[in-house]
Amino acid sequence: MKKKLFAILFSIVMVAGLLPATALAAEPTVYDIWVDGVQVTSENKDNLCSGTVSYDPTTHTLSLNNATLDSDTMSDYGIKTTIPSTLKIRLTGTNSITRTYTGGGMAIAPNSGNSVEITGDGTLMINVNGNTYDGISAGADVKISDKAKVTINAERGLGIVGRSVEIDGAKVDSTGLYAGIDAHRLKIVNGADVTLKATQDGRNGAYIWKDQEGNGGDIELAASKVKATSYYPGLYAAGDLTVNGGEVNCTSTADGAIWAKGNILIKGGAKVTTDGKFPMGGNGTFTVEEAEIDAKNTNENNIPAIFDKCVPVIADGYHLNYAKAVDSEGTEIDLLSSGTQYFALYKNVHFITKAVYPVSFVVTPDGLTNVVVKVNGQEVTGSVSLEAGTYPVEVTADNCKAYTGNITITADAATHTQTVAMTYLPADYTKVDEAIAKANALNKDNYKDFTAVEAAVKAVVRDKNITEQSEVDAMAKAIEDAIAALQYKGADYTKVDAAIAKANALNKNDYKDFSSVEAAVKAVVRGKNITEQSEVDKMAKTIEDAIAALEKKPASTKPGTSDKSPQTGDTSNLALWIALLFISGCAAIGTTVVSRKKKYNR
Repeated sequence: MKKKLFAILFSIVMVAGLLPATALAAEPTVYDIWVDGVQVTSENKDNLCSGTVSYDPTTHTLSLNNATLDSDTMSDYGIKTTIPSTLKIRLTGTNSITRTYTGGGMAIAPNSGNSVEITGDGTLMINVNGNTYDGISAGADVKISDKAKVTINAERGLGIVGRSVEIDGAKVDSTGLYAGIDAHRLKIVNGADVTLKATQDGRNGAYIWKDQEGNGGDIELAASKVKATSYYPGLYAAGDLTVNGGEVNCTSTADGAIWAKGNILIKGGAKVTTDGKFPMGGNGTFTVEEAEIDAKNTNENNIPAIFDKCVPVIADGYHLNYAKAVDSEGTEIDLLSSGTQYFALYKNVHFITKAVYPVSFVVTPDGLTNVVVKVNGQEVTGSVSLEAGTYPVEVTADNCKAYTGNITITADAATHTQTVAMTYLPADYTKVDEAIAKANALNKDNYKDFTAVEAAVKAVVRDKNITEQSEVDAMAKAIEDAIAALQYKGADYTKVDAAIAKANALNKNDYKDFSSVEAAVKAVVRGKNITEQSEVDKMAKTIEDAIAALEKKPASTKPGTSDKSPQTGDTSNLALWIALLFISGCAAIGTTVVSRKKKYNR
């Protein structure tokens, strides 16, 4: 028994030794994703399609790098997945998916409950021409973003199908037999560039409809360029249509170019151009904020471009900047003054609305009177509604220089209150200047104290304005008062006094006529000031001239007698005269006696 058991074990060992090594290796991991007919596994995930495709199972990202998926064109898919997560496709370089199977299928097909997201800066060209072939079909959401460029041509199906489709900053050109995009929600934002087209009659470029629960149906376009062309409205929304900025160009070859069962809102400076055979509009309201809308009807019949049950309403805070229509005979009609009420009457209506902002003015300084503000030459009372832009402004007020300048209005609320600082007219310094000139014309050396005048001139403050005129006038008065208070220095009477002393030293009796000297001395007027110095000097000269003109009396002709004799009424020197006569007499007697004695002695 033991020998038999050993033999069995030995046989097992021998058989195991004869098996190939690969039979004992671990089986590769298989992923629920197929690329061009090949299922992705842990072995081939990094080197699919000759190395142009790789798959990261951790992030569920399929990378296409210059990949061409056309080796199995008869299969019903290009990329298919049933992974329980969003399939991410990253594009690098130029990539393409081609499918020609007549039975139909999908170029990119995540399972019915999953989403697909395409990113990267590469391109992807999808060409599918089998029956009911769709370009991208997701039971959940489709998002194309980053700088991806995706072109879809689904000749027998839909370009893009999803619960919601979002195109964020990408470039997408989707053409389908039934629709360029078919979804419950459509969102195109952030500078996306999207072209949508349906080639079959009775279809829409974008057909956005509500789900079974009645949700969705909305189209949101923001700051992007969208072009939609189809038999029925290029853009059809079972819910609301909102266009916020960007450019939208829609064409219908048999109907209205745009139609929404909900409300239409166009704002953000969007430019919307429609071209259809019937009016554009919808079943709800049509509200316009800031936008440019050019609605055209190319029907040979006289059919309005805008639906008469959906006439545009200009929202509060906005106004018509331009509005013209063309009637059935091609006549241009200006509708700017009439508002939007007639927009649904004409084949072509082109209008522009602009945001207007209530702009108020604060004129400083406080307390100004008769303030007048003009904007664009029109007088403004209170606030004025202005569009964004630059405007000339004129402001006048009493006692102020006129203000002229420009204001710039934007959406920024800070620009909606404009402050204008007025400049007062300068004070009138005429009186000050006259007073200073008067002071400067004076010779300060003529006055006892000129410092008050100098101080008043120095105290003048320039650049006072008209509201400070009283202060300026006070400066002028201070100078004038200081001038008025000046006291001249006294005139110099030195020469006069010298001349008088000289006259007093003379004996008037020695002269024939001394009266002119006495008169000149008597004519001296004291108390003259320095400005009358010439008069004082003239007094001195008059005295000097009178002295110089004096004539002495002639000397006496009798020997021993004086040529002077006392004058009637003049007794001041009588004693002197008597004494002189007495002495003269004695001398004469003495001489006679001597003469006689001498004669006698002979």
